[in-house]
Amino acid sequence: MREAHAATVNEDLLESFLNDPRPRYRLYEPEQVCVVMGAGRKAEEDVFGLRAEADGVPVLRRRGGGGTVVLSPGQVVLALVTEVDSPFQNLAYFRTINHWFRLALQPLGVSGIEDRGISDLAIEDRKILGTSLYRRRKILFYQASLMVDNDLSLFDRYLRFPSRVPDYRLGRGHLEFCTNLRLQGYPLSILEVSDSLEEVVRQRLFDLA
Repeated sequence: MREAHAATVNEDLLESFLNDPRPRYRLYEPEQVCVVMGAGRKAEEDVFGLRAEADGVPVLRRRGGGGTVVLSPGQVVLALVTEVDSPFQNLAYFRTINHWFRLALQPLGVSGIEDRGISDLAIEDRKILGTSLYRRRKILFYQASLMVDNDLSLFDRYLRFPSRVPDYRLGRGHLEFCTNLRLQGYPLSILEVSDSLEEVVRQRLFDLA
């Protein structure tokens, strides 16, 4: 299995900030399927590597913690980097930025989104958003993926059952644990979700510190 050992996912956003420390973000739908591991994860523990290699699916790393995920079309990914007042308070920053998704989805009719685990969002105890955070003193680099109408079967194909899970997972497999907006009765387009989220991010990013 070919693994990208360097941090590759949205790394340029962080490098750009280090060269010019102004808050910045990227909001996008992945164009292709890829597996992305957290900084401390091991491919042999998390990934069905032979399947990924046979399908031509790259296995990448990102800065920051969190588990291994599959990114694919049908998801909205938010990456942002900024300087904040505290080098700590990670949970508070998670909750603050995660709430932006709730604010963006409310005008689109989505309700019932709750904070679950350390930094997930869920609907009816099923995960709909996962996050990752990298800190360098007061620099905060946040990444999240929201499941809108993605193919959830890709999780079972490429991801092993994780060794560390939030309590609310209750031993459920990927398809029983995760969901997306379409499956929850919200047939929204990626463009609708992205536009609404971008409006919220633009309003709030510079006030995050």
